[in-house]
Amino acid sequence: MPKRPLALSKTDYKTARGCPAKLYYRMLKYPSNQDGNEYMELLAQGGYMIGGIAGLLFPEAIPVYEPDHVKAVQITREHLKKENVILLEAAFESNGKFARPDILIKKGIHLTLIEVKAKSFDSSEPSPFRSKKGGIISGWQPYLEDIAFQALILRELFPASPLTCELMMPDKSRTTSIDNLHSLFELNQIAEDDSGYPRARCTFAGDVEQLRSDHFLTRVNVDLEVDDLIPEISHQAGIFLQSMNPLKKLPVPISFACKDCEYQSAEDEERDGFRECWGTLADSKPHILDLYFGGTVKEINDLITAGKTSLFDLPESALAKKDGSTGKRGQRQLIQIHNTKANTEWIDPTLGGILDSYAYPLHFIDFETSALVVPYHAGMHPFENVAFQWSCHTIPAPNAKPEHTEWINLDESFPNFAFAESLMKQLGQQGTVFMWATHENTILKDILRQMDGLYKNEILKDWLTWITAPQIVDMNALTLNHYFHPLMKGRTSIKKVLDAIWQANPSLRSRFPAYVKEENGELLSPHKSLPPLVIDGKDVFVNEGTGAITAYQSMLYGSQKSNMSAREQWKRLLLQYCELDTLAMVMIFSHWKEKLNAK
Repeated sequence: MPKRPLALSKTDYKTARGCPAKLYYRMLKYPSNQDGNEYMELLAQGGYMIGGIAGLLFPEAIPVYEPDHVKAVQITREHLKKENVILLEAAFESNGKFARPDILIKKGIHLTLIEVKAKSFDSSEPSPFRSKKGGIISGWQPYLEDIAFQALILRELFPASPLTCELMMPDKSRTTSIDNLHSLFELNQIAEDDSGYPRARCTFAGDVEQLRSDHFLTRVNVDLEVDDLIPEISHQAGIFLQSMNPLKKLPVPISFACKDCEYQSAEDEERDGFRECWGTLADSKPHILDLYFGGTVKEINDLITAGKTSLFDLPESALAKKDGSTGKRGQRQLIQIHNTKANTEWIDPTLGGILDSYAYPLHFIDFETSALVVPYHAGMHPFENVAFQWSCHTIPAPNAKPEHTEWINLDESFPNFAFAESLMKQLGQQGTVFMWATHENTILKDILRQMDGLYKNEILKDWLTWITAPQIVDMNALTLNHYFHPLMKGRTSIKKVLDAIWQANPSLRSRFPAYVKEENGELLSPHKSLPPLVIDGKDVFVNEGTGAITAYQSMLYGSQKSNMSAREQWKRLLLQYCELDTLAMVMIFSHWKEKLNAK
C-alpha cells in the first residue's frame, strides 16, 4: 500500500509560519529544547484545563477522540449527517490540510467554529485585536491565524454553509466562586495521535453544573479578522504543502531571529537543526548572536548573510544613532564588545558611591509566585497572582554576616495578605530593600489592589503604598548600568550574573562552600549545585521559577498532598531554592564591593 501523503496540520502551519525550515525539523522529529521544558509544560497543562472547561459547557457535545486521523475524519462525517450536532475535536481534511477544531456547532447548514485558547482576554476593554490603524496586532496574529486556518478548511469543504468563527478564552474581568478549582482537574489520557505527537485531556472531579453556571470563559467573534487572514493563509499553506510531499527543507535566510531556535540541540545530539542551517557559522566564539539586544542593530543581518558571525565582526559605527551619538543600549553593547575582546570585568567606578549611599540594614528579597489561568481560590481572576513564598537576606550593618528569614504558605487558602503582613514585619521601613528586576514590586502592587474591599488593614495598606512608591532598588538595573563580565554575554538575569562571578571569584566560593560542586571537571553554578530530594522514589530538583510553581502545586494540591513526608520534601526544595536567590544577590553585592574596594 502506498504511503499516505503528509497532511499539513494547524500546528505544522504555525511552526512553518515562525520559520519554514522548522517544518522540516518538526516532521523529522529533530530534538527540540522545548521537549521537557517545564514552563511549556505548565502552559500546556493550563491549556488542557481551559479546554476541559470549554467542553463541559456543552453538555450535549459528542467527543471525537479517535487518534487516527483517517478514522476521525470518517466519524466526523457520520455525525455531520445529523441536522444539529456539537462535536469536540472533530476532524477535517481538505486539499492536504488537516485540523481538529476544539468545538464545532452545526445547526442546520450553519456552522460555528470555536477555538479555545488559554490566552488572557479582558472583555471590559475594547477589542484587542486591532491597532489604531486597523491592522491586526502582532501579539494576536498567531491565535487568529490558528482559527483562520481551520476556517479555510471548513469553507473548502462546506462552501454553501454560513460559518461563524469565535475564540473562547479566559476572561480576566470575571471570577469564579469555586474554591481550589485548579485542583479539581486531573491530566490524563495521554496518548499519541497518528502523527506521533502526544495528546492529553483533563477530567474534572468537581460539580459540573456549578462549573457551567460559574465559569470565567468568554466567547468573542473574530469573523472579520478571519476574513482578512484567509487569503494569506491559503497562499502560505500551499507553499508549505509543496515542501512536504516529498519532504524537503524550505530555504530560509539565517538571521539574528535564529538566536532562540528551539532546534538548537545539546552538543551530544546527533541532529541539530540550528547547526544544519548555520553550518560552520554557528561555531564563532564569541558569537554575534550573544550581543545584547542585537536584533535592534540594522547591520547585523547583513553581516550574518556575509558570513561574519563573530561578535568582533560588528563595527562600532553600527551601534551609533543617525546623529553619530551612542544611546544607552549602544553603550551597553560597546561595553560588552570591548570587555569581551579584552576578557576583562567592567565595574563602573561610580557604582561604589551608589552602593555606599544605601542605608543599613540591607534587605535582599525574592518572591515565588504563581499566576495560573485556572485560579487556585474562590473570587480570583484568571492569571491573578498568588504570592506563596518569600526569602530575605539581611545585612544589618557594614561587614556583618547576612541573616536569613523566610515565609512559605502551607495552607489551602489565599495567601497574599498573610504573605505581605509577614514581609512587612520583617522589613519595616528602615534601611534599603533590593530586588532583581521588577517582579517583587509588581506583586506588592497587586496585593495592594487586592486589598481594596476585601481586606481591611490600614497599617499594611500604608506600608504597601510606601514601599511601592517605589522604595525597592532594582539590582538588575544596577547591573545594566554599572557592571559587565564576559561570561554574562548579553544577559543580565540573576543566574547569569551569579554564575559569572562564581566562576571568577575564588574568595566568594570559599565564603559559601555549600554551593561548590563540580561535574566532569567543571565548576557548576550555585543553582545547579542544589541537591535533589527523593519524593515518591524519584530525585526531584527545584532550581528555577517554573519548578517552584510546580512544587507548590504538588505540595498543596497534588495527589500526595496528604502524605506529610512528601509535603515536607516539597517544602524543603522550595525553601532551599528561594533562599539561594536572595543569597545570590548578597553574593553579587559583596563581589561588587570587594572589587571596588580593591581599586
